[in-house]
Amino acid sequence: MVTTSRSKPQAQAPQKYHEPVQGTVFHGDGREEALLKHLQSLPSLSAEETSSLSLQDRSQRVLDAIHEFGKGENRYLMSVGDTKGKQVEELVREKKPKLVLELGTYVGYSGISFGRHLLELHPGSVYPGDWTSNTEEDRAGYISLEKSEVYATTARGGFKLAGLEKVIRVITGSSTTSLKSLRETLNMPQPLKFDMVFLDHLKPLYTIDIKVLEEEGLVGPGTVLVADNVVKPGNPAYLSWVRATPEQKRKSLQAPRLTTQPPVTPNPPTEDWETAFHGGPIDETRWAPEEAEGITAEGDPGLIYTSEMLDGWDPYTGEKDACEVSVCTGRQD
Repeated sequence: MVTTSRSKPQAQAPQKYHEPVQGTVFHGDGREEALLKHLQSLPSLSAEETSSLSLQDRSQRVLDAIHEFGKGENRYLMSVGDTKGKQVEELVREKKPKLVLELGTYVGYSGISFGRHLLELHPGSVYPGDWTSNTEEDRAGYISLEKSEVYATTARGGFKLAGLEKVIRVITGSSTTSLKSLRETLNMPQPLKFDMVFLDHLKPLYTIDIKVLEEEGLVGPGTVLVADNVVKPGNPAYLSWVRATPEQKRKSLQAPRLTTQPPVTPNPPTEDWETAFHGGPIDETRWAPEEAEGITAEGDPGLIYTSEMLDGWDPYTGEKDACEVSVCTGRQD
């Protein structure tokens, strides 16, 4: 399988507002609560000012306000940003997913950016705010998992200001644990699955969580996976799983599960990102971090993915980054 890139990144990095934040405190220090207070205080986001706006214009005001807040000193925000985000929005409009799952709500930037297109794409569907016990109803919606109650509160406030509170449902708790019970939580019977999954949470959890999603049948043929930050800070384990063939994955699963973290695989040189990690799942895929809370999974090795990278930039530091887009094209028994 060849990984390609159809992205058309801007010619140069966006303006730099912050130095690289790895190794520093860049979240969870009160900035998320301050963001919500800031958004709620802006006259331009008041009901009086936004009531006559289209959903796209109203939500864009919120996105712009979040981005502007993040430019301030000690206000860096872990958001997908617009250079990558706009490409994912194009993907949403192209693929027209009805059910979207997000791992890592944070302050809600990506939820607003991607979720706002669902109502236009599926105007006759029933959204999470109106879902009933009737599993035959024509459901659409954006389900977002977030471990932090603080971040979830900030995101819900932003969703309300953007007019998306009925479209997006936030579920709090550990992602891996939440995924194991997600069908029950959402009253989502087999064979219903998600059409698109956006991964933007704790990077070591990407691989175990995609394996849980595969085992639970929550992803499958037709599902589009979008994984952020695969270049900065990078995620070799995840890339090696979605880029592997079914034969390579089955061979990897014959080896014993690792109970301690193996040596971290370094990122490849810049010019090798699209061709790296095609030799099969690396050792890290057989290890689950402690944040998985003891849950293990082997995934569904028969699933076949085709992958491509959407190049972009960190919206505040100007560092090169990318999203990995993996489309599940079928299953090999």
